[in-house]
Amino acid sequence: MPSPDSTCSRPAALYLIFITALLLALAFAGFTQHAWEDYYITFRASKNLATGHGLVFNPGDHLHTFTSPLGVLLPALCSLVTGNQSDGAALWLFRLLSAAAFAGGVTLLFALTRRLGWAMAAAGLLALLLATDAKSLDYTINGMETGFMLAFLVYALWSHFTPGRRQWRHIGLAWAGLMWTRPDSFIYIGLIAAGCWLFNDPVRTGGNRRELLGLYLRAGLLTTALYGPWLLWAAWYYGSPIPHTIMAKGAASGGESGALHRLLNGIWQLPRLIWSRDLTAPEGGFLPSYFMFPEWPVWMRPYGRVLATLAAVLWVVPRLRLEARVASFAYFFAISYLAFVPYFPFPWYLPPTTWLAFVALVGAGASLWGTRRPVWRWATGAAGALCLLAGLVLTVGSARQLRAQQRIIEDGNRRLIGEWLHEHAQPGDSVFMEPLGYIGYFSGLKTYDWPGLST
Repeated sequence: MPSPDSTCSRPAALYLIFITALLLALAFAGFTQHAWEDYYITFRASKNLATGHGLVFNPGDHLHTFTSPLGVLLPALCSLVTGNQSDGAALWLFRLLSAAAFAGGVTLLFALTRRLGWAMAAAGLLALLLATDAKSLDYTINGMETGFMLAFLVYALWSHFTPGRRQWRHIGLAWAGLMWTRPDSFIYIGLIAAGCWLFNDPVRTGGNRRELLGLYLRAGLLTTALYGPWLLWAAWYYGSPIPHTIMAKGAASGGESGALHRLLNGIWQLPRLIWSRDLTAPEGGFLPSYFMFPEWPVWMRPYGRVLATLAAVLWVVPRLRLEARVASFAYFFAISYLAFVPYFPFPWYLPPTTWLAFVALVGAGASLWGTRRPVWRWATGAAGALCLLAGLVLTVGSARQLRAQQRIIEDGNRRLIGEWLHEHAQPGDSVFMEPLGYIGYFSGLKTYDWPGLST
């Protein structure tokens, strides 16, 4: 394994990375004040739990109306800490915890890449690309569970490439953290493990393929022990451990058979379809949320498509760095799932795939940077600088858009509608709509929605 230079282990460098990423996330939150619609769907259950009405959306209805266990329990804790007196303070406390997890993920990945022999320029570029990504910042601070999922995703990568007696424990803890953050994380768990097993280098991963299987078995048992109690409790409390949101969205998207057909049909033709379809999750991973609606620069779509195509095929390059191949492999199959199973490229699913893609892309660049040919150094350096500049332009534009969205749509319309309904509704009234979050939370009414997330 390459020996890191002294800058890898200096605490000052890691503190600088952590503080920079933390401040960027908090600055994004302070500027945009963005609170996502889905946060208030979840926070209504969180607040009901904190005030003694149970972990439910409508008191009396034992329905699993949220997806992330951590995403509902931590806001409930934040509400309790504030005495259930200030929703704004609870949100900011949750933002701080999420931003700290986000910054921890950036820092841990920087430390991992330096230990694996990446040049400082490559490791620093990767950290900047992740810390300034528009969707990663937004869904870290807008009330979603993304910051925690990114941190556990990096922890999973770190644990797979950190051999030792306790490796299985770290892998099991990382997997459990991912599952507690979002139940579809088993996709990332399986893909990272499969990539390490398929492209295995015993020096990097800690054993041959047979030994890795034993390692994964022990890690899986630990994950089951840590996540299983939640599944058992949810099955007892709600009647099923599967979130009702998944079943409702599955019905709206054509059911399991239709989703499976789209997935299998799309895997083998993914790179081509990135360029032939109007809207795809792969290009959206590098672009602002809902990039298809406002007027954005003309270079934006080709920029996203080029990066997505490269990240999706790097895993077939035999001599590429192991960690880059594993990240590319996981990205390819994860983005295939997100490109063809959901009926729309929902942006909150994309940050984990974007981080995997950047690990693959910058890892490939780091390999070229390490060659003795100056032309490759100039080319990779210029490409990295252009990506960073393009990402910064899109992030600044996204922040301006989200600030306007919060002021005009969320606070200026949806919240006001909910407050008006709360003031004028009669006892026993209910409301039916699609935007369940702001209106549902601030109205306090029994709420029905499409596609049926709350009922």
